[in-house]
Amino acid sequence: MTALYRWIDQLRHLRIVPKLIIGYVLLVCIPFTLFGVYFYHQMYNNMKSQYLVDQEKFTEQSLANLEIEMSKIESVHSLFQNNDTLIRYLEGEYKTDWEMIYTYQNDIRTTFNFALKSVPAIQNLSVYMRNDQVLSLEPDLTEGAAYGGPLSMEQITALRPNQGQWTYLPDEGRLPTVYYIKNLYNDNYTESLGFLVVEVNQRLFGQFAGASPQASNRYWAIVGKDGEQVYEQTAPGFVEGELAALASHAPERGITSFFVHGDDYLTHAIRLTTLGLIIVEVGHVVSLLDVRIDQWWLIGAGVLMLIILSLCYFAVASSVTNRLLRFSRHLKRVDDPRIAVYSGASGTDEIGFLIQSYNAMIRRMDELSRDYHRSEMLKKEAEIKMLHAQIKPHFLYNTLETMRMMALMRGEKELAEVASSLGNLLRYSLVRNRDEALLTDELAHVRDYIGIHQVRMGERLQFELHIDGDITGVRTPRSILQPIVENSILHGLGNRRGKGEIELTVTEEADYWRIEIRDNGPGLTPERRQLITRMLDGQLETDEESKLGIGLRNVHERVKSYNGENTGIRLREEAGEGAAFQILLVKRGAEMHAEAADCG
Repeated sequence: MTALYRWIDQLRHLRIVPKLIIGYVLLVCIPFTLFGVYFYHQMYNNMKSQYLVDQEKFTEQSLANLEIEMSKIESVHSLFQNNDTLIRYLEGEYKTDWEMIYTYQNDIRTTFNFALKSVPAIQNLSVYMRNDQVLSLEPDLTEGAAYGGPLSMEQITALRPNQGQWTYLPDEGRLPTVYYIKNLYNDNYTESLGFLVVEVNQRLFGQFAGASPQASNRYWAIVGKDGEQVYEQTAPGFVEGELAALASHAPERGITSFFVHGDDYLTHAIRLTTLGLIIVEVGHVVSLLDVRIDQWWLIGAGVLMLIILSLCYFAVASSVTNRLLRFSRHLKRVDDPRIAVYSGASGTDEIGFLIQSYNAMIRRMDELSRDYHRSEMLKKEAEIKMLHAQIKPHFLYNTLETMRMMALMRGEKELAEVASSLGNLLRYSLVRNRDEALLTDELAHVRDYIGIHQVRMGERLQFELHIDGDITGVRTPRSILQPIVENSILHGLGNRRGKGEIELTVTEEADYWRIEIRDNGPGLTPERRQLITRMLDGQLETDEESKLGIGLRNVHERVKSYNGENTGIRLREEAGEGAAFQILLVKRGAEMHAEAADCG
């Protein structure tokens, strides 16, 4: 620690130029370099993440195209199932060979041709017949006994009427051959007359592989449902079987993406639940992301340039500081700065302005001293005038109390109550440095305020107060209820003929107190309702604030500041029933503990 203190002390006594150099290196150069490295890594990681997201979207789109193609192939079955001529043919309605051949050429063969042309992914399709009395017209209509496909006859027979089966046959060194098999039934779906076998060509997987950008840099592997390797391309940088091993990362459904071999290869593992296959796609992305070496060279060049520019800067700065050093030495030689004028070169820049200002300060010292004494006298005179103009709050309280006593002595109780209420209002409003109050005091303040209005309005103004719960010790921001009551009297009851009612309800909830102020006026005008709603939502424009006033907005903001952003004033209005304003006061810790103690 002693050595550290000694080093700090040495830095403190360095000259200004070395201090500038050290400060510039510590506060600019090093932070700049660290920030540059951090920024580069962030940029690189963001670019990598964005690349992963983009490539995953391409792969998802390719998977969606594959599923659409498979749906087209599945829809071919309905062409044959809904071909009444074909169904009657399979049932054996046509007895003679010429009749069966004629029917096939005119009504059945067209269905095969249409299916092959409308779905290019179909390589071949055949209907295998269970009725051995029907004439076989290969390759379209074939006897069931001649079937030798990937599924057994028992598996095909077990298929439900609405169920088709996708399957495949591995082909060493090539993509697997995919089949779709589904039974054909009579009109009542009570008997299987045969089954349709659709052979899919290489277009199905080829289209999926070619849909992604940079397809030439992508390599594929296909793994079967039992984990066997069905197909694998030779990818540079991967050993045999490594691509297929990545299938273990495939999710239960859909796609997962990740990088392998560092950041050189982006891998997509896609599970095709319909086929029971897992496709592993590996893309070589070094050509896209291998910018790190170039970036490091750029960063090094930037740091070198920063150092060169810094040296040039300090060379210029040192020439500027020379005048400061000479001026500083002048001040050290002067015993009484008030009578010393610097006679050296000043210049026209900021340093010259500083020296000229110093000389002007010396010459104006006496004048400033006289101005100071004169300002002190004016200040004292202003304070005396403020004391003369100030009216003490307690003088007002005493005056109102004297008025109340005189009214009582003369038997004017109503006037005495008005004076008492007005005194209470002034006393409550003029309290300073206290931003919160007890809820009981707030309610008493409202009673005094309404009491004064009841003297003016008489029986036209009725007030009801309902308290559900013990509000002892409940604290609230000061003066939040009176502005809302005033709003109800002025805007809610001001245009009402007949008796006006204001109801104030305090209800205890689990975590807060709910205060509701309701009037039975005609309700808010659409324009005022819109202004209040926009104010509560924080969307009130500057030119609209004068239309609404500051009372409600002030209460709303203070309640939010006191209880949190999710609180404030809430407007609840029903047609023909006046308006109701609600305030939620979040219970404080002491109130929660007191409630828990009462429950115990």
